[in-house]
Amino acid sequence: MRSFLPFLLAAIPLLPLVAGLFARGSLPAVAGQLTTLAARLSALLAVTAAIFLLVDGPSTARWLPFGQDTGLTVFLRLDAISVVMAVLVSFLGAIVLKFSQHYISGDAGQARFFSWMSLALASVLTVVLSNHLLVIAAAWVMTSLSLHRLLLHYPGRAGALFSARKKFVVSRLADVLLLAAAVLLYRSHGTWELDTLFAAVAAGKTEGLPLVGFLIVGCAALKSAQFPFHSWLPDTMETPTPVSAFMHAGIINAGGFLVIRLSPLLVHAPAALTTLALLGALTAAFAAVVMLAQPSVKRALAYSTIAQMGFMMLQCGLGAYGLALLHIVAHSLYKAHAFLTAGSTIGAVPRAAIKLKTPALTLGVLGGALLVAGGATALQALAPAAPLHLGVFAVVLALALAYGLARTWSTGGGTRTSLRGIAVAATIALASLGLHAGASALFTDLPAVSPEPVVLALVGGVFVALFIFQSLLWRAAHYALGRRLYVHALNGFYLGTYANRLLGVLWPRRQAA
Repeated sequence: MRSFLPFLLAAIPLLPLVAGLFARGSLPAVAGQLTTLAARLSALLAVTAAIFLLVDGPSTARWLPFGQDTGLTVFLRLDAISVVMAVLVSFLGAIVLKFSQHYISGDAGQARFFSWMSLALASVLTVVLSNHLLVIAAAWVMTSLSLHRLLLHYPGRAGALFSARKKFVVSRLADVLLLAAAVLLYRSHGTWELDTLFAAVAAGKTEGLPLVGFLIVGCAALKSAQFPFHSWLPDTMETPTPVSAFMHAGIINAGGFLVIRLSPLLVHAPAALTTLALLGALTAAFAAVVMLAQPSVKRALAYSTIAQMGFMMLQCGLGAYGLALLHIVAHSLYKAHAFLTAGSTIGAVPRAAIKLKTPALTLGVLGGALLVAGGATALQALAPAAPLHLGVFAVVLALALAYGLARTWSTGGGTRTSLRGIAVAATIALASLGLHAGASALFTDLPAVSPEPVVLALVGGVFVALFIFQSLLWRAAHYALGRRLYVHALNGFYLGTYANRLLGVLWPRRQAA
């Protein structure tokens, strides 16, 4: 390992940490420029670390900042997971901070805002780079506390205050579960270092892992807004848009990252992984239905995030860890762009639901199945060693293509439109299957999992039901049941209401004097 590598890795989170601390007492313009510069330098260092990973391979870096005698050691991990996440998070942090310089210009709390944004960025980077359980837990808590201060940027708004409190309670529950899992692992293995833990588990020391698995799964579900603990996320829309962008594109992925990072431990807790897969499928379907009824752009994006996090948790629960990491990258880039450009949708005319003709649906299902089967066959012919993951994801892809083709053929655009739709669907199928195989091949160090067939059948059934629901959605307004369902979906099936009542009991609002 190169001697300077520990300093390089440590500098990635240290730069935004120092910038965040200095920004608090700076002029607003200086605070924005300082934190943006620090994020850009962190992104540059993360790319440099990626180059060293390609050249030298994975390694664990140990840095003694105050010498051997103090015993203080910083443990950092350089591997494909940490590098991908560090590059992604630092890049998004730089983009959001640059956007914030214009967005929050003139705000009285600019310096405070940039300080907490930079500290949140530093905390997330520490989570993804650390090789020490206690450091991960401490940075995990710091990420949540920094986000809490950002959610309270406008403390005079009652909605912002209440949603921040709800997020605070859910996050503290997640913190307790993560700390409990860390303590149990230390008591069983006598170490906080991840590589030592993974080596001990690989050697057969697996006692206590089923319970630890459930604690980690519970922590990840709370952090990533899984059903029924999701209602805090749509309620945080009173925060500034850059906070929403960074929260939905970066912080919300922490649950999925935790599961991927600790996957060598979780493969020995199959019941916990099965629970995670089913919970993720349920969350994805639930949030997708509710999202369709939301008139607010930001609330629709929030439920879209919940659905995407559910699908990512499903991937983790089924053992498709490389695919889940690819999902994190794609979702983060898309959602950051969606939030930062949400203002451009003001005044846009909503697209009416297209009447999906039965023949078009039938042909769409056949076309989607043929495209996925043909794409998988072509990929295997071109790259026989490329691993194609679980068939349930092929089913989901086929259903998505079927719906897209059915919409195209239901518009009656003629032969040219139909051919264009088929070409687009074929491109999506090949690109998706290629990315899936590439992710599985790239992250070969991640463990393999063999889910039970009944779990795969249940997951497939959930997405078939969701496809049928979406195909019939255009008829909903014509029936009383459909109109009632719309009202219930508009209100998130009232789970947020029940959560608000519970929070009101746990943390009552102060009465105005």
